[in-house]
Amino acid sequence: MVIRRRINLALQALNGARTGDGLRERAMRASVWALGGNLASVSIRLGSNLLLTRLLFPEAFGTMAIVQAVMIGLAMLTDAGIEPAVIKSRRGHESIFLNTAWTLQVMQGVLVWLVVCGISPLVASFYAQPILADLLPVVGVSAILGGLTSTKFFSAARTLSIKVRVFIEVGSYAFGVLVIILLAWIDGTIWSLVWGGLAGSLLKVLASHLLQDGCKNKFVWDWLSVKELFGFGQWVMLSSALTFLAGEGSKLILGAFLGVKLLAMFTLASIMSLVFWQIAQQLSSRVFFPAYSEVARERPERLRAVAVRSRLFLIVPGWLIALFFVLWGDHFMWFLYDQRYAESGAILQLLAMGTLVGVVNSSYNGLLWAKGLVNVSTVLLVVQVILQVVGMSVGNHYLGAKGAILGLALSGWLLYPVQAYAHWRIGLWMPKIDLPFLILSSAVVGVMFSEILNNV
Repeated sequence: MVIRRRINLALQALNGARTGDGLRERAMRASVWALGGNLASVSIRLGSNLLLTRLLFPEAFGTMAIVQAVMIGLAMLTDAGIEPAVIKSRRGHESIFLNTAWTLQVMQGVLVWLVVCGISPLVASFYAQPILADLLPVVGVSAILGGLTSTKFFSAARTLSIKVRVFIEVGSYAFGVLVIILLAWIDGTIWSLVWGGLAGSLLKVLASHLLQDGCKNKFVWDWLSVKELFGFGQWVMLSSALTFLAGEGSKLILGAFLGVKLLAMFTLASIMSLVFWQIAQQLSSRVFFPAYSEVARERPERLRAVAVRSRLFLIVPGWLIALFFVLWGDHFMWFLYDQRYAESGAILQLLAMGTLVGVVNSSYNGLLWAKGLVNVSTVLLVVQVILQVVGMSVGNHYLGAKGAILGLALSGWLLYPVQAYAHWRIGLWMPKIDLPFLILSSAVVGVMFSEILNNV
């Protein structure tokens, strides 16, 4: 009831913008399912991590962090923005449009796998980890499976009818985790992570076609649909590439600075640090972006009012979780993991200092896209990537490994003024919401900074 009441408050502004078939009600239901699904996935992930850190060696997680970063990076570098294009387009319900989108998606998946096979020896050589040359082509099969996923997922997101999609995603993820744990218990090698992940991906693609209503996909090529998809997707592709560099790409850079074992500590800490941010991202993409888009199409004057409560709904719990990790992140990680992972606690505290402001920045997600300003969103990502790369490089130069992590954590603070200016230009900057959290964050960091830095 508490969750439902908070969601109701967060979406009350939609009451004045009830366009189409009950936008507020659909957004309400979608929020409940998206939040529930993400909480379930996070719980499964954290629980499995506790088991797997006892079944596998620490270096396995560092190695897989590199594999996952490469896979996510290639997927995002080739991302044509197919799903958001379907959500935003007025033709998003037409079978010819959906099947053309599916054809492009399959082509993207095959392309990613071919590139993975080609670069795997280079990645293995760069990180001095020969096993990467064997791991990457096998893990790359997941890109082909992802490309085969039904566009019924897109249609569900477009209409905010995501109940079945959530069940499929959580169920297939849980199945993959069970396979991983079973294989890790049997042989205790890194390959358990690979085969379990593929098992979950295969179940997901089959269920996406069989368990949902909607357009049955087949290979279609319609030039008008391709033109529209790429017209929206050209900026999304660049935006996705930059999002990768700002997220998983940082692991690739840090992998060169930290080494595989310390990268494993960073990976565990970042999972905790970003746990709510990932939930917020899912809510933004699955609920708020479709809702913002519908309001922007039908009642643009209501967009700011809709965004105010939605942003508060994201910021308040995210900021409180980050505060907890800043104050007690080291004790939290010591409680969860054995002594082999003790270093991850101080890293979590350091990353959480950046998350205090990061949740304020990320709560603006979806607004620029809903207004069709993907180019402005892309410029913000360029600035974010530059700040992160410069921060990590300068920090590593002066303070070594902890300086690289510090530089990454502080980049969100430097990004906020740029974020505020971009949204001020379109009348969507909300200083009455942002400034109190920024002031409190500054006070917390001022008190804890020296102590945390000395512990890293």
